[in-house]
Amino acid sequence: MENLESPGEPEYPRGDDESWENVSGREATDAVGLPEIRDASGGNFDGIDGITDEAADNRVAHEKPAPRNSFVEAVVLVMTALLLALTLKTYVAEAYEIKGSSMMPTFRDGQRVVVLKAFYDIERGDVIIFTSTENGSKDLIKRVIGLPGEKISIQGDQVYVDGRSLDETYVNADGVRRHGITSYPVTEELGPDEFYVLGDNRGDSHDSRRFHGVPSRNIKGKVVVRWWPVGELRSF
Repeated sequence: MENLESPGEPEYPRGDDESWENVSGREATDAVGLPEIRDASGGNFDGIDGITDEAADNRVAHEKPAPRNSFVEAVVLVMTALLLALTLKTYVAEAYEIKGSSMMPTFRDGQRVVVLKAFYDIERGDVIIFTSTENGSKDLIKRVIGLPGEKISIQGDQVYVDGRSLDETYVNADGVRRHGITSYPVTEELGPDEFYVLGDNRGDSHDSRRFHGVPSRNIKGKVVVRWWPVGELRSF
């Protein structure tokens, strides 16, 4: 009769056997047939970092960014833009539409310009917007001819500043020939805070020849750009 040998205990790989390489955590547990370990709440342990699956899910959910409210963001953006536009219009720059022909040929009726209301200096030849000294509700556009403290003289069609004739290439020569600058000599000494202004279309302009010097407090700003019509875009 054959002797039957008992199968004995199953052999498991030990030591540095290659079958154990790169096996850890749950894979190692399954490899030796041990029961799956659960924590007190019934959740499975994560074999990598030792936290339960449920805790891991809670951690991921906690780390998700809060959803954004698109409507609130849009309202804030619009309000910010309006506030910025109002600030710019009040303190920095403003658009004006030209009315009338007193500044032809430089500006025509219906054209639009941008007026810089801050961070500028006024020099001879600049075009400015100012509040009329005769009508506080009316704004005018003219060119600066005389600066504070200067003496302005007009004889026929020629302007003199402190006795020196002024070369004016911007003037509507046609209007000057037909109407002259003034029918009588004009002489005016400007105060320490006054500017003498004339329209480029001298034959059709109500300016310092009628209302004298313009105080600096009446000046709203300096014309820096003609932006309409687009085809006649120009800086000044």
